[in-house]
Amino acid sequence: MEDQLRMVRHGLDKLPRLQCPDGYYIRTYQKGDAAHWAQIMDRVFVDKGRTAQDTYTNVINQPNFDPDGFCFVVHNDIPIGTACGWNRDIRGKQVGYIDMLAVLPEHIGHKLGKWLTVFLLYYFRTQHATSVMLDTDDFRLPAIKNYLNLGFVPTYLHENHAQRWQNIFEKVGFP
Repeated sequence: MEDQLRMVRHGLDKLPRLQCPDGYYIRTYQKGDAAHWAQIMDRVFVDKGRTAQDTYTNVINQPNFDPDGFCFVVHNDIPIGTACGWNRDIRGKQVGYIDMLAVLPEHIGHKLGKWLTVFLLYYFRTQHATSVMLDTDDFRLPAIKNYLNLGFVPTYLHENHAQRWQNIFEKVGFP
């Protein structure tokens, strides 16, 4: 499997207004969400068999965990999507990192990934982050197009990234 691609948004001014589609809303972590996160991750990503304990191991028990940066999109009182924001100190600057963004397949098409991302951008602004980064895969074209539209730009970390980004730009219709 190829290494992931990195994208960065410099600055957190001029953010779009957060407006989820009718029937959906975003909230932060609440007690009991560990099982919801595990179920969403289990259905969306290839590593099957996640449990609530995995949520504690991979997210909640991490030293830089902030429940305000762990968000869920909810439909009919059930979490159906999630994303996690991590605060990092890189060379003395606060940088946000968006991780594990996932929406259940039956809810794709409502731009919920966009709204989870926007929610976290606002969160990082309250944390005084100077920029926000994320890692993604070449085949996640709708997500990449979303990130580009939200002001994220590619970071070329490895020699093969220029060609990979060129291929992506052609597929998503970006210059």
